[in-house]
Amino acid sequence: MRKNFWRSLAVLSSLLMTGASARAADFYEGKTITIVVGFTPGGTYDQMARFYSRHLPRFLPGKPTVIVQNMPGAGSMVATSHLYNAAARDGTVLGVIGGGTVWEAILGNPQARYDPKAFNWVGGKSRDNITCLVWHTSPIRTIEDVRTREVVVGSTGPGSRTMTFPKALNELAGTKFKIVAGYPGGNEITNALEKGEVEGYCGWALGSLKQRAPAWYNEKKLRFLVQFATERDRELADVPLATDLAKTPAASRIMEFLTSDATLAWTLLAPPGVPAERVALLRTAFEAMLKDPAALAEAEREKLEIGPVSGADLQALVERLAETPAETIAAIKVINNAK
Repeated sequence: MRKNFWRSLAVLSSLLMTGASARAADFYEGKTITIVVGFTPGGTYDQMARFYSRHLPRFLPGKPTVIVQNMPGAGSMVATSHLYNAAARDGTVLGVIGGGTVWEAILGNPQARYDPKAFNWVGGKSRDNITCLVWHTSPIRTIEDVRTREVVVGSTGPGSRTMTFPKALNELAGTKFKIVAGYPGGNEITNALEKGEVEGYCGWALGSLKQRAPAWYNEKKLRFLVQFATERDRELADVPLATDLAKTPAASRIMEFLTSDATLAWTLLAPPGVPAERVALLRTAFEAMLKDPAALAEAEREKLEIGPVSGADLQALVERLAETPAETIAAIKVINNAK
């Protein structure tokens, strides 16, 4: 009788799942999905969203059309607020936002009118590796040298990786980065690096670096000092992680929080309230897309790094970040210049 019970339960579960998939397929057939991107056209976030728009429909029941809508502003907080407060909650609107947008709500930014835990995280294309580096002509060889000698790095300003990460290293690891703020963007910092206006760039994602400056990487014109990542890149095995440099348990917690940006950097998410079966289908389709030979071939041509992060892992990470102790949040606010 017990075997029959479990067999019947398994059959019932299978029927329910099949029914849910059928309903979702019926729903998506003939529909249009809009991917809202929190940045302007032409950048990597926009490129990634358009990559999703071309390949995701092939793996969704009903083969919906997918289009991209750019909604820049406030480092993608405008788009994030739209997804949370105004977008349809039926699986026809998705979003591509910056990882730091999750932080803003947790750090109490009043402009962040959303709860990151409530979003449905579909998946991420890869875990990033955010580096601090110096130009090859600098006498600096390792991060230990930055503890004894001032190193000038360029920054776009408060709240950005380019200011938060070197400030964190100064306050938690005893380095002496001198931060020169006011550069409009990463391109201007790299130009300043090449011209010798600054010695270093702290906050450059390794994947973006390889895409936008492959010659610099291949010709070893950059000397890497630190990696803000969950694990060391195999080609930078001798370069320490930021979490390795923390001197106390409190400092380690702050570094771990900041390193979360590496995992949240390239995500696809859905608004709160999307039916569970549609979220499941979106996650399954996303994972299948990033294993598909045609999609992977295009990603290689476009130099989009692929190393999938599951929606469930992203959801768990956001929930952990939301439980960060108040004293850690207070310290991060000082470093991040959050108001």
